[in-house]
Amino acid sequence: MNLIAVTLLNLGDEFMDEEIIFKPIGYIKSPYRDVKNMPKSTRESGDVEAEIIIKEEYLESMSSMKASEEYMVLFYFHKSKGFNQRVPFMGNGPIKGLFSTHAPQRPNPIGVSTIKIVEIKDNVIKFKGVDMLDGTPVLDIKDIL
Repeated sequence: MNLIAVTLLNLGDEFMDEEIIFKPIGYIKSPYRDVKNMPKSTRESGDVEAEIIIKEEYLESMSSMKASEEYMVLFYFHKSKGFNQRVPFMGNGPIKGLFSTHAPQRPNPIGVSTIKIVEIKDNVIKFKGVDMLDGTPVLDIKDIL
């Protein structure tokens, strides 16, 4: 079992450290194995396709998902280490505050991307909009309201 721990604390108006555990619902099967070759956003990924392999225990949760619809995928930046509070936008642009970017190095390295589903077969979701590395743990999928 692969668990992801995050720290949080809430005691009324005061915050303290408390561990939060996330369990991946699946993993990304992507053509990108190296950050250097990976698109920095879904807009840069073009027609490149990838797959989300959902754990079978969550098959029923996929029952209303449809091809050609868009969804948000929340994932864990499993290769990221450390973070800076000011970073170059898109890796080489003007310096911005971290929370105004999608930089993978974050205090809690959680990413979000908008994908478009191409096909769903059993527990495999084929999609366009891949800007994640192969093996990236998927934390959640949400529809776009």
